[in-house]
Amino acid sequence: MTLDRAPLRVAAAQAHALAGNVAENVATAAQLVRFAASAGADVVVLPELFLTGRDLDLMRRDPARCEIVPGDPRLDDLVAACYASRTVAVVGACVRRPGGRTWSVLVVGRDGEARVAYDAEHLPPDARDLFTPGDHGCSIEVRGWRLGIGTRHDIGFPEHVRAATLDGCDAYLCGGLFTRGDEEYRRGLYLATRALENTCYTVLANHVGATGDGPGCGRSAVFGPDGRVVAEADGDRVDVVVATLQDFEIDAARESLTMLSEIPCPASRRERIKLD
Repeated sequence: MTLDRAPLRVAAAQAHALAGNVAENVATAAQLVRFAASAGADVVVLPELFLTGRDLDLMRRDPARCEIVPGDPRLDDLVAACYASRTVAVVGACVRRPGGRTWSVLVVGRDGEARVAYDAEHLPPDARDLFTPGDHGCSIEVRGWRLGIGTRHDIGFPEHVRAATLDGCDAYLCGGLFTRGDEEYRRGLYLATRALENTCYTVLANHVGATGDGPGCGRSAVFGPDGRVVAEADGDRVDVVVATLQDFEIDAARESLTMLSEIPCPASRRERIKLD
């Protein structure tokens, strides 16, 4: 049985990110946070590399345009939106570090602090010359809920979501880029399968519009612990969908679906960040 917690409202937000335009993307993210907060969201998930744009060719030609640094003042609008609305934002960015560049996930807390919480452990093959992979997972805690963090490539590895679940996470937040075509099919397959096999919620925030990999297919979504769609966004436009995470749904799924307790998986190194 899980803890008797108050339900948590989680939003998946999608929009078009402009490659190399950090200021404009931050402004868009802040608007999405404000809108999601007005719909009652406690946590807002945005796509991977959203703040810096998803264009690897541009990153190779002009990396300075496509990077942020820890404590970057250009994040101020997003930080202010989270602080004013008492909402947590989870959003992807390319981060410049002393030892190299990372494909990272930032967490902006209700306290007005922006943290580089997670560096992607699994990188797409065409990005491995640009980024240094992370060496551990990350879970965040919000209002008693532990939430795992991942990216599009991470969610293709079953053990990545399983490690989060074994760390006590009841939801896995994925900022991703799934494009139209075969990737759109994989979007639903990955999110539903990872939810079902771990009896946890999975949340995807996806790109829309042109990216360096092709047009994002949108359809950001939340899947329940039984693998069913709880909420799903439109495929072609800016959109925010909000779903309520509830203990009784997790308990019901784990009572009838026992894979989590029957399939062994070794523990992995993880960081936990408590946000309240």
